[in-house]
Amino acid sequence: IQRGSYIMLTANRLQYMSTSEKLNVSAQMADRGIMNRDEIRSFIVHANPVYVELYEGQRIRLDREFSHMIGLVITGVTHIYSVGYDGTRTLLRSLGDGETSGLLYSMLDYQNSLVEFVASSDAEMIMFTPDSIRVQELGDVQVQHKILVNLIAGQKNLYYEMTQHLACLSKRTVRDKVMRFLYYYAERVRCYEFTVPFSREELADYLAVDRASLSRTLGELKKEGVIDFNRSRFRILSTRLFKY
Repeated sequence: IQRGSYIMLTANRLQYMSTSEKLNVSAQMADRGIMNRDEIRSFIVHANPVYVELYEGQRIRLDREFSHMIGLVITGVTHIYSVGYDGTRTLLRSLGDGETSGLLYSMLDYQNSLVEFVASSDAEMIMFTPDSIRVQELGDVQVQHKILVNLIAGQKNLYYEMTQHLACLSKRTVRDKVMRFLYYYAERVRCYEFTVPFSREELADYLAVDRASLSRTLGELKKEGVIDFNRSRFRILSTRLFKY
């Protein structure tokens, strides 16, 4: 049921997915070394996940019975925001094809938190509860083990990303925040040229800075010959400042 720009999750829609879409779900999970296709089929049947389709710019808020769910992005790109008591949003991370989300919230069961997914492009997700992994009816202990190992690995990556995010936020000046962010991405992709998953406004939100200040700082770094960029595509020119 769609209400304005929000999509309310009310039922399982996997039965409406095409064969190609179901194969895509399996491919996303199998490619990551989680399970084989038979194990994936068994898990999906048991977990009874919720299927979510978002158009670019649409958003869903995960609260109440959905606050502890785990999500898998099948196609497209989404951003995860935390929502404060006063409605202010803080960008936490970006998720692309095959990436899980909500791990921190599902593992710690933050019932009072409010999390918002915003589609940066047309996106599809499936969402399921941690209980669907833990209960005995799943039968195959090996399948449970594989899923839990993957969740732990995802949790490790999530904490690493949070550490890098905090490192950016801890810098005092806009310039230092930008430099730390660019260093993190250069190190992440092991290359001096990369594309970040954020628009200017989203990047300003991620770094907790004013958008005008961010644009001015990027312009200064470009003028100084430190970086070059075109929208979300960045290239490090002064490599002595970025030793990954």
